[in-house]
Amino acid sequence: MTSKEFIAQCKEKRTEHKEQVEVVKYLRKNKILHYAVPNGANKSRTAQRQFSAEGLMAGVPDLCIPVSNKYYHGLYIEMKRRAKTLKSGKKSVSHTKVSPEQEKWITELNESGYYAVVCYGEDEAIEVIDEYMENVV
Repeated sequence: MTSKEFIAQCKEKRTEHKEQVEVVKYLRKNKILHYAVPNGANKSRTAQRQFSAEGLMAGVPDLCIPVSNKYYHGLYIEMKRRAKTLKSGKKSVSHTKVSPEQEKWITELNESGYYAVVCYGEDEAIEVIDEYMENVV
């Protein structure tokens, strides 16, 4: 890696949004049925009340692939930004934590026959998607 590449990589601000956008691009490119849950979107108090009345619930994973395979009814992914690469070459710990509401949803979805996971970064999410889709019948 050249110094310019290294500097560019260090300056790159990884966000959960950017990670999820790349995963959605991958899903679209591969024509995999999916949808996103807009829980994290900034909303006015009025919009929050309206969405809540319509059934939007805190903690629901960010992405759903409503495709069953040999083992599960569908796949849910909670996206978190990946760890940054430090100057030493090691990965930092991701500072984005899974909330208690997210943990509860993931547990309940898994107990209900879905595959629900937390993925740290687009690479991890795409790997999970590929493995899941290998078992689609």
